[in-house]
Amino acid sequence: LDAEYKSKGIRVQCQIPFYVATKLAKLRKSFTVPTAEAYVWMAMRWVGHGGVVQPYWIHALQGWVMKSVPHSILESGVMSMHAGIRKRGLKKDAKLAAEKKD
Repeated sequence: LDAEYKSKGIRVQCQIPFYVATKLAKLRKSFTVPTAEAYVWMAMRWVGHGGVVQPYWIHALQGWVMKSVPHSILESGVMSMHAGIRKRGLKKDAKLAAEKKD
């Protein structure tokens, strides 16, 4: 979209965050997980730049590393991480269901 509308004075930007600490995500702030406020502060500094950006510096570094790793290794790592998240979620759901029965 940016390439298509740039000549008309319209810039389109895609910001790619990784994890951000929010109530919905239930993540805590850490070195690689900024607060929503910290992410927005960095994101606003990138407004006006076209293209695809990762405003939070550690996310940009993580993205660079991910691009540098062979796809098969990256895919395996991501799938393993998501399988672990799913397993914990299913365990939590089972626990909540068991508590409801009691």
